[in-house]
This record gives sequence, C-alpha cells and structure tokens, in this order.
Amino acid sequence: MPKLVDADVARAEIARAACRAIARRGLHKVRMVDIAEAGGVTTGMITNYFDGKDAIIAAALRVPFESLRRRIDERIESGERDLAELLDPAIPVTQDQAAETAVWVSFWGLAATDESLRPLNARLHSEGAEIFADAIRTAWPATRSWPRARFEDLRVAITTFVFGLSAAGVTSPGVWTPYVQREQLRAFVDRCTPYSPV
Repeated sequence: MPKLVDADVARAEIARAACRAIARRGLHKVRMVDIAEAGGVTTGMITNYFDGKDAIIAAALRVPFESLRRRIDERIESGERDLAELLDPAIPVTQDQAAETAVWVSFWGLAATDESLRPLNARLHSEGAEIFADAIRTAWPATRSWPRARFEDLRVAITTFVFGLSAAGVTSPGVWTPYVQREQLRAFVDRCTPYSPV
C-alpha cells in the first residue's frame, strides 16, 4: 500500500529544504535538483507539489515568517511579555534559522535591482509586519490605543532593526554572534520602550 502523504506537510518540508539549498547555493544558482537533494526527495516529487522553481522560492520566503510567528506565539502563550524575549526567535541561532534568514538576504539583494520582485517583497513584508505588531502590542499594551501613525513608526523602527540584526548574524556570524545580537536587541528595545502614549 502506498504511503499517504499530507500535501501541506510535504509542501512545508520542501519549502524548508529550499531554504537550506538557497542558503548553500544562492537564489539565482539554486536548481531543482539542489532542493530535492536538501529535502531527500526526487525532483518529480517536488513537481507534484509546486508548479516550478519560482513557486518553491515564494514558499521558501514565507518559511521564516511562519517559523517566527510560531515561535513568538509559543512565547506569548507561555506568558512572556518582555519584547526583547518575544523577538529573540528572529535571531538566527540554529542552522535552520540561519538558512531561513539567508534566503531573505539573498532575495533582498535581488529585489533591490529587479523591479518584478518588489510586489512579492511588499506582500511578504506586510505579512511579516503583523507578527511584529502583535509582539509589540502584547509586550506594550498601551500601544494599542496609540494613533495608527505613531504605532506604525514604532513597528517599522523595530522591524527594520530586527531584520538588519538578523541579516548581520547571517552575513557576519563571527562578529554578530547570537550573544551580541541579543545584547543589541535588548539595548534597542530598552531605548524604544514607550513611557507614555503621547
């Protein structure tokens, strides 16, 4: 009897394998065979779940946000309310987190020069923005009553800092160690802590 495979699980595993393959070869150089090898599957199996390399790459770009959402939600559910602790999962500590971040760093480089990638970049960033907004509102409930523009200024500042910090952790891991990243995240969050919803 053939093994039953959950299509959503298979797609998620292939997307994670694509992250590892892209981290090794780069976004432009990665081939379907590299993704198949990283996932321990055949290229034929990949084509059962994705229409092509572009669809796999789009799925791979969502992996970091999905992982970050899950890890932050777990912390919120456990009662964590410290913003630096809530955002700590954005720091690329494990090999999988570093691979996920490397996919984004590679994609940002391409999106900066390829106009056709900018709409996808904008869509994915708006999905990610909600993750950071939820963490901020959880840690600092007073921000829920802030004017939208003021809250967005804070969210953008924190999101931009965390993205830059995690990219530095992937591109210069010897300098931007997890310890250094955590210390910088803590210092930045402490400077951003709202004292009043003026």
